[in-house]
Amino acid sequence: MVDLSDLMGAEEPAGRPRGRPTKAEAEARLQKQMQEDLPHYTEFRKPVGVMFIANVVGKQPKQIQKRLEKCPVSKWATHGGKQVPFYDFMTAMSYLVPPRGSIEDWFAQQNAASLPPYVNKMWWDSAHQRNRVMLASGDLWHTEDVMLVLGRVAMMIRQDVKMWIEDLPEKELLSNKQYGALVDATNRLVEEIRKTLVEMPRETLSMTAHIKSELDSSGRMIDDADRPAGDDE
Repeated sequence: MVDLSDLMGAEEPAGRPRGRPTKAEAEARLQKQMQEDLPHYTEFRKPVGVMFIANVVGKQPKQIQKRLEKCPVSKWATHGGKQVPFYDFMTAMSYLVPPRGSIEDWFAQQNAASLPPYVNKMWWDSAHQRNRVMLASGDLWHTEDVMLVLGRVAMMIRQDVKMWIEDLPEKELLSNKQYGALVDATNRLVEEIRKTLVEMPRETLSMTAHIKSELDSSGRMIDDADRPAGDDE
């Protein structure tokens, strides 16, 4: 039996006009991309194009291209008769993924060479002023003062621990083996305290020493002359 629609020559349903995809279509495309297997990790170590990055992060290529306007280009390649940029993947991601953590943590990872001059000057000026206030209020100790106090505490503990055995009641009843075990135990305790109070602080710079080292790396020391003109004390 001949189908009536064939005789009438029914037209195919009209397709959606070309243009910006609807929200549902964009979500469907994103879901399809997420289900596809990602490239091998070695592909991420090569210069990659905007389309590659867009597929990885699930964004539209135009969005990626806009946010990579200031990203350094690793190389240029010809595609469709046009020169298109290729980027280092990790560098490009730093322009696409917002940093996490506090601004203080980020600044702590920077040095004088990695910051713009005006930002570098403002940050060090602020740190210098903060340290002056903390020093004046007694809330900030110089590294040498901290090390001196910790060294004295370690010596005091060492002397007291040594007296534990000497003041032990009926010490003469201990065997040589028991006495030696006590001496070894106290010596180990004193050594651990020394490492904790003396050696570890030397390996971990205090705030003052850290800022001083950063100022030294910048090639100069900051003083009041570096403060912006017109600032009040």
